[in-house]
Amino acid sequence: MSIDRPVGPPDSTVTTVAPAPSFTPMPLRITSATAKHDRLQTVFLVAALLILPIFFTFLNPQYLSPGNLDSMMRQTSVLLLVVAAGTAPILMGSIDLSVGAIVSLCAVCAALLAHSFGQAAVLIALPLGLLIGLLNGVIISYIKLPSFLVTLGTSFAFAGIALLVSGGFPVQLVSGPLSAFFQRSLFGIIPLPLIYALILWALLIVFLRRTATGRFIYAIGGNERAAKVNGVNVRWVKAVAFGAGGLCCALAGILVLFSTTAATPDIGNSFLLPSIAAIVMGGTPLSGGQGGAARGLVGTLILVELTNGMLIIGLPPAAQQIVQGLVVILAVLLTFNRRSVAIVK
Repeated sequence: MSIDRPVGPPDSTVTTVAPAPSFTPMPLRITSATAKHDRLQTVFLVAALLILPIFFTFLNPQYLSPGNLDSMMRQTSVLLLVVAAGTAPILMGSIDLSVGAIVSLCAVCAALLAHSFGQAAVLIALPLGLLIGLLNGVIISYIKLPSFLVTLGTSFAFAGIALLVSGGFPVQLVSGPLSAFFQRSLFGIIPLPLIYALILWALLIVFLRRTATGRFIYAIGGNERAAKVNGVNVRWVKAVAFGAGGLCCALAGILVLFSTTAATPDIGNSFLLPSIAAIVMGGTPLSGGQGGAARGLVGTLILVELTNGMLIIGLPPAAQQIVQGLVVILAVLLTFNRRSVAIVK
């Protein structure tokens, strides 16, 4: 009786199968060139921060007048919060184009709530902003759509809602105890809104540098695939980052409402591009993974100094836009480390 033998290679032959290619994240190496670039970047930012006031004061001594300094600090407080809202998404390699519309919608809703329930009801805008930001984050991370397109679309939607609920007219802020509270100054010099913005900014720096979620934000921006391989819940981190951004925008909306005593459907539109410019000027590239909140603060201060200085010396609006655009390009040229990225898009 014959026994059928399986067809195959002889017993003495060892068949090997090549292993599937695995993904190994590249280690982050800080070279001497990178360290030198960081030092030059810091020198440039500090020099610009110090030279601009001297330059504009030379052209117009009113630049350092108490009234103008108070105006600059109040401008900084609102813009700083919007910059804080956009920093974490950009660190992840994403972007939030809806920050201006969220500021407008929260300001309008806060003013309407104050009319119905008293001035203290403006604080309801804070959870509203948080929910709006979470909506952006959930769509981007769980439905997996590009942040640029999602936030561009939601910015139109939020602006339309603000226009609808306001009827297209400014909504006046009713009088109340919070008005005097937000108009106060520390030692009669530093406006309280700036103190609140700086406290929130300090918390943002600690959050990004000292917490696991903050480090995950950097990891996602540096290499999202490597972050997933190492167990980072990327979807949850993205949702948290955009939700926190919405909360910052809501606070900015409340501050600008008390500053202007009225909310218009487009009151936050003017903060979108300056906030992105301040983040990039501070050394955080749109590709993500580098930079951070500390330098974003310096970028914000430089942008406010520049904008206010051009206004006080009487530069025409068209010339102001040209100068601002050129300065942003120059700042990116001097602060962006082109050696750190293989491809610039």
